[in-house]
Amino acid sequence: MTAEPLVVVGIGHDGAAGLSQEALTHIRQAEILAGGVRHLAFFPQWEGEKVVIDADLKRVIRQLEASRQQAKTVVLASGDPLFYGIGRTLAAHFPPESLYFLPHVSSVQLAFARLKTSWHDAQIVSLHGRPLESLRPALGQYAAKIALFTDAANHPAAIARFLLANGYDNYDLWVCEELGGTAERVTHWKLRDLDDAAFSPLNIVILIRRGDAPTSTVHNSHLPLLGLPEQSLAHRDGMITKREIRLLALGYLALHPGEVFWDIGAGSGSVALEAARLSSSLQIFAIEKDENALGHIVENVQTLATPHVQLIHGEAPGALAPLPDPDAVFIGGSGGRLPDIVSAVADRLRPGGRVVMNCITLENFTLGWSLLNNGSWQAEATSVQLSHTKPLGQMHRFTSDSPIFIIQATKL
Repeated sequence: MTAEPLVVVGIGHDGAAGLSQEALTHIRQAEILAGGVRHLAFFPQWEGEKVVIDADLKRVIRQLEASRQQAKTVVLASGDPLFYGIGRTLAAHFPPESLYFLPHVSSVQLAFARLKTSWHDAQIVSLHGRPLESLRPALGQYAAKIALFTDAANHPAAIARFLLANGYDNYDLWVCEELGGTAERVTHWKLRDLDDAAFSPLNIVILIRRGDAPTSTVHNSHLPLLGLPEQSLAHRDGMITKREIRLLALGYLALHPGEVFWDIGAGSGSVALEAARLSSSLQIFAIEKDENALGHIVENVQTLATPHVQLIHGEAPGALAPLPDPDAVFIGGSGGRLPDIVSAVADRLRPGGRVVMNCITLENFTLGWSLLNNGSWQAEATSVQLSHTKPLGQMHRFTSDSPIFIIQATKL
């Protein structure tokens, strides 16, 4: 018996009332219905097995794979499942022919419709489980329209305080709550009036810039397309991946447009930033636990106008949990937790994905090689020692840097 495709139905805040006949027919014919608690609650009379989708996505994927082989299975998801939704996770684990998507209107699309404003030129930033600093790149580019996914910590009042504290008081703010539902509300706020306001947790924030962008917007046309000089990036005491080593690492990472790239222990963010300048369609996450280093990444993202570099303030591997599964990972720093990080990366990296790790010490190289040179990986290592000319009286000599050991591994 050939398994039927897994049908993924986008659903709005009005539940079944907003679905097409095609979607309703699939749900009616389903023997297994999966979705979040809120989604399943829209169908209290539905009889059959229900699968609750929660944060344990590995369990959910296993259940969906098993149920799809046994009976017609329908997955309920918010809005457009392929727009910051579970659709990407499903597409990464199931072959295309086994999936059928029926998207609904996304919350961002509805929000701009309520504002009667086009959104093809809007920047979209998710603050869900991410620091407010993730908003800086879009603000640094003086984006005319910004749509924000919020969460319990990054709520509208917190966003307004962040804007005021950082001098971005030239934005109007709209809060769009319960979009598509009977309790829908869209309100316009001055930033200073938001401090004590309370909103439904189901909200989208829209920022609209007042006036033109200043003519003093940072220009970086003097910088090369590839191979950023160390002095062009904010960093601490030489703690930056040198340009030549950075280019080798990028070559080994073999990035492709549209891929997800993690830069773990990003430091100044130099590798992530070089990658960002190669393709604006890359989804790049720079993970860094040190607040001072994070400040350097923020500054560099603004200087280079690379808003698709998303900053994650936290320590790996814990900080990796909410991120989409990567296609490529650079490990620049591990904070002594390399075995845990490699284990998490091995679990999340997509088949054929690449890991590149730079090692300065023999001990780190030995540990990294032992973790990546096994039956789960195809691994290689390269030793690089650079020498640079230095004056010697009226002549010149070569002075050698310490060697760097680069491990590159592909997941089998």
